[in-house]
Amino acid sequence: MNVRTNLPNEDAGELSANRRISLLRYSPALLLVVIVIADVVRYADPDLWGHLAFGQLFLRSGHIVSNDPFSYSAPGHRWHDPEWLSEILMALCYKAWGGVGLKLMKFTCTGTIFVLLAIAMAETGAGATVQCGVLIATALGIGLELQIRPQLFTFLSMAVLLALLSRDNYRRRAPLWFAVPVLAIWANTHGGFVIGLMMLSVYTGVSTLLDLVAGRGLRHGLRLAAITGAATLATLINPYGFGEWTTVGTSVLNPVTRTAIQEWRPLLTILIGTWRSSPVGAIYYLLVLGIIAVFVLTFMMKPLAGDLPLVAIAAILCAAAFLSVRHIPLAIISMSLPIARRLGLWFNKQRDVTATAVCDSHDSGLRAPRGWVRWSSQLFLFAIAFLLALQTGLFSPRLPETTAYPDGALAFMRLHGLHGNLLDDFNWGDYLIFHTAPRSKVFIDGRYDFIYPNSVVDDFFAFYFNGPGAAHMLESYPHDFVLIPPLCKAYTLMASRSDWKLLYRDQFAVLFARTDSPAARLPSIPVIAVATPHDFP
Repeated sequence: MNVRTNLPNEDAGELSANRRISLLRYSPALLLVVIVIADVVRYADPDLWGHLAFGQLFLRSGHIVSNDPFSYSAPGHRWHDPEWLSEILMALCYKAWGGVGLKLMKFTCTGTIFVLLAIAMAETGAGATVQCGVLIATALGIGLELQIRPQLFTFLSMAVLLALLSRDNYRRRAPLWFAVPVLAIWANTHGGFVIGLMMLSVYTGVSTLLDLVAGRGLRHGLRLAAITGAATLATLINPYGFGEWTTVGTSVLNPVTRTAIQEWRPLLTILIGTWRSSPVGAIYYLLVLGIIAVFVLTFMMKPLAGDLPLVAIAAILCAAAFLSVRHIPLAIISMSLPIARRLGLWFNKQRDVTATAVCDSHDSGLRAPRGWVRWSSQLFLFAIAFLLALQTGLFSPRLPETTAYPDGALAFMRLHGLHGNLLDDFNWGDYLIFHTAPRSKVFIDGRYDFIYPNSVVDDFFAFYFNGPGAAHMLESYPHDFVLIPPLCKAYTLMASRSDWKLLYRDQFAVLFARTDSPAARLPSIPVIAVATPHDFP
């Protein structure tokens, strides 16, 4: 029985259905090694603190809180949180096992992603060697982005869809209805659910067109269209209804997102900037460009390989990756299947009997090693995976932090019982919410595109960069304290103001209070200290 083709003249018959092999069965230990490689980079980014705080708030309240309780610049503002479910899951894991719980959650998601990719890749008919190589490249390409953030659930949901679409593409025997509950859950864990709707729509359109060209009629296309429509409606099953869509759209189209947030900038812009500052840091982006180049070259080698709907999805996400580096992992995940398909076809034609025997015994018609040889190799690989996970801190509660936080300033405030409205650094907002709420409130945090009006964001940047209107901004809001890094331009403004007094300073943070406040009358101020950075928690 041959793999289903999309066009009569496609090469799909070169890899037959009875040759499908999954690393999940061929070598589960090898797949585990790939999973551990993808999971080795673990850190606590600034948004993690907010996700934990919001999840804890929802758990304490017993419901989704719809008005913001953490900010004084937008008090009580309507709050649509498309990540509420993932934040509750993160808070539960942290409550149960602390930092280890968060790591195990991440590892579980990472493992599920690659198991699903292995299942989907088996449908391509590629051999075990090709699959392993592509999965390793995928692990290296997305490992930096597999962090303890709600985006994990977008990658996971995308892998589920790819497994379904891959089986439907090659065999037309897939439970595609499962995409409906997947999109319903996806819409409550992360705003990336729009990527899933794009995948279904593109797959439906291209598959239907190819069916018409091949004379197969509209039956399959109508089924796909019905599932896509049902999945679209399923995304409305969330606490905000259609408001979820408008919230995500507003976030993506926010001009601040494109200019101020690095992960939303174009790939080539980030590559050039990184290369100028640190050529070593640009290696990752060069790897990404290499994977994209392989995708393009393998498509040119085998343009008709029975998977044009999957290629179309990957091409769109590749274009999105060039527009924004945030989409890089989505592009790499989607490219893995077409690359495996075409490399499998190419190796099936090119390698001779000797290369087949050495590189991939299964593809030569031989069986994988049996008996003690097979079991010993699996045990060895399991040991390698466990030692690598142990060495990279999977079971340690510590998580490296990506920025220096104002721990010394917060310790000073706790010592003297200080709390109130904090005009804070953007990167510290979530950290301050986690450590000081509800007694203190922040001016801004990582939800700038969810709750803060553009006027508030503009006022913050005017102050932070000491631009026009910075002094007016200081007088227009009920700030009690200013907590910023000493190297930012706003420090020059604060140091020149007679109505604000320096309370505390170290190499990471400076803390000011109004001159007429009780805090300004504390003895022995300002305190000049040297802070010691530490890892999460």
